Amino acid sequence: MNSCSYLDIVPDNLATIEMTFETRNSAERFLVTCYSYVPEHANPQENIALVAGDEIWYYTEKDFYMNNETSLRLAKGLQNATDPYCNFWEGKRGGQNLFVAIRDCNIFLENLKDIPGLERSEKNRWIAEVQVLKAYYHFLLLNMYGPIPIVDKNIAVDATPGETKIERIPVDTVINYIVSLIDTAIESEALPEKIMYIHSEYGRLTLSAATAIKAKVLMLGASPLFNGNQDYVNFKNDEGISFINPEYDPEKWVKAKNACLNAILTAEEAGHQLYQFTDLLPIGNIHDVLRHELTLRATITDRFNPELIWGLGNNWTDQLQTWSQPRFTSFHAADFNSAKKSHAPTLNVVESFYTIHGVPIDEDKNWDYFNRYTPIEITGKVAEDHKYYLQNDYTTAKLHVYREPRFYAYVGFDGGKWFSLESTDDNSIPSLNAKAGQLSGRTGLELYSSTGYFTKKVVNYQNVITQSARTIETYPFPIIRLSDLYLMYSEALNEVLETPDSEVYKYIQNVRHKAGLDLNSDLVSTWELYSKDPSKPKTKEGMREIIRQERLNELSFEGSRFWDLRRWKLAEEYFNLPIRGWNINGATPTDFYQVKNIFYRDYLKRDYFWPISQTELLRNPKLKQNPGWN
Repeated sequence: MNSCSYLDIVPDNLATIEMTFETRNSAERFLVTCYSYVPEHANPQENIALVAGDEIWYYTEKDFYMNNETSLRLAKGLQNATDPYCNFWEGKRGGQNLFVAIRDCNIFLENLKDIPGLERSEKNRWIAEVQVLKAYYHFLLLNMYGPIPIVDKNIAVDATPGETKIERIPVDTVINYIVSLIDTAIESEALPEKIMYIHSEYGRLTLSAATAIKAKVLMLGASPLFNGNQDYVNFKNDEGISFINPEYDPEKWVKAKNACLNAILTAEEAGHQLYQFTDLLPIGNIHDVLRHELTLRATITDRFNPELIWGLGNNWTDQLQTWSQPRFTSFHAADFNSAKKSHAPTLNVVESFYTIHGVPIDEDKNWDYFNRYTPIEITGKVAEDHKYYLQNDYTTAKLHVYREPRFYAYVGFDGGKWFSLESTDDNSIPSLNAKAGQLSGRTGLELYSSTGYFTKKVVNYQNVITQSARTIETYPFPIIRLSDLYLMYSEALNEVLETPDSEVYKYIQNVRHKAGLDLNSDLVSTWELYSKDPSKPKTKEGMREIIRQERLNELSFEGSRFWDLRRWKLAEEYFNLPIRGWNINGATPTDFYQVKNIFYRDYLKRDYFWPISQTELLRNPKLKQNPGWN
């Protein structure tokens, strides 16, 4: 098995189920099959959240990577009920069939028996892993479709036609079922606290991963989309029960808060901690500013880092990196397959990152928000303050100066520096020149950033592209990491309390300190010093807004933003704004730094949930279509 993923081996077809579970080897291969349905989180065709919102934009949907079956079609508002895109209900149009995944999990759970060579403890571990996988696949479907059928056991081969027609179940019942499955696995005490043999088992589920998934499920259930959502008050089953409970239940936040805290304590006891870059580099010592940047970048790309709670698969991080890699040398320009520069962050997201003071750019009373698009030459004190971030004597936008460290670590831009092992030392870091005709800019009809920005966060600093060599260091793309849990706990606890307390601040503060914010201080003091709304962190509503923006910034480009905006019922507010970027056809600073509206989209109420295809509705008349798709 590959050192980065437990899932790279899919079993051969076996003659019968009985034969599958006769030997340890064949049973283990079926275990791998159960894992194989977990979406490749570095692949926008499977991890639809990477591109389906407003975070990333492509210049076209006609190339190999971003073809017309993928999530870019959702981002453009082209979803339909006749033949839905990213159809994970039936396994069509870019989606895997997650009901087949659940079926295979049931086959495994119903047929795994005592096998020669299979220790009892190992058997119990396998069962617990598949129980969590089964819960996870139900969770993915719930997240996309809302109310779904619960498939606790497979339908018998001799079932009558009527027995095969399953119905959708109210969301609260589905959530309780998913949680009960995970609790069963946890209570079995069969899941390992952590992976001991990382080169053969990395990507397999642990106790930390199981508790984290449970926390995510309960956070979804407590959030506005499913907690007191009046928009679906008439969306009911045949018994007149609402699929989505329109009554707000504060107890859901209490359960989510408790689950998040338990997940944090479980992860920390297993040795998980916020990542810190400590590697020795072949180029020697580097400045602390660069070392901090690598802490933020390698949180994603360091293969076995302690912040990662669950991440798997390395097959697509190679592709994701090449589509995110800009060209800043002649070798990059000559290597078509290594630097395609098309996985482009939008201006919508770029403006979400804080100022250097750690507050939103439109709140910072000392930051020139009104003139943020104005070109500025990097000289004098500005050049000195941005020595490791910006190219000296180069014209970029004011938007790119005096921003928080995550902005420089996560985003590549015109005039911004891009550190990698191609740098000979920390004084010779190449810069991106992204105006029209320049190496990083648009030079032809294809392979260019549609916004003028590049996704530095997902590109490993160890990658090297030279005349004689091409090295792309792959890594397991994160599904859940510790910062995610910290921010979920702060969010849930803030919703439980009347006013935020020190515990709410503590966990978001951990993330902000790692990001280089509020150093030797705290966020309450930061808002008092720099914000136009100095008391914002002291109210429940203000802290809710702060926590949400912290999640959008910290977890950007990881696929979290799309789901978060949906569960907060903010998707209509964000996704109806035009997709924005620079004028990439401009060759001069004056021409390039003009904000362009690249795409307009109508995000409707119906888009919160995927449609079920017309074919599936005809096949099973008991299913009810999601509102707005009839």
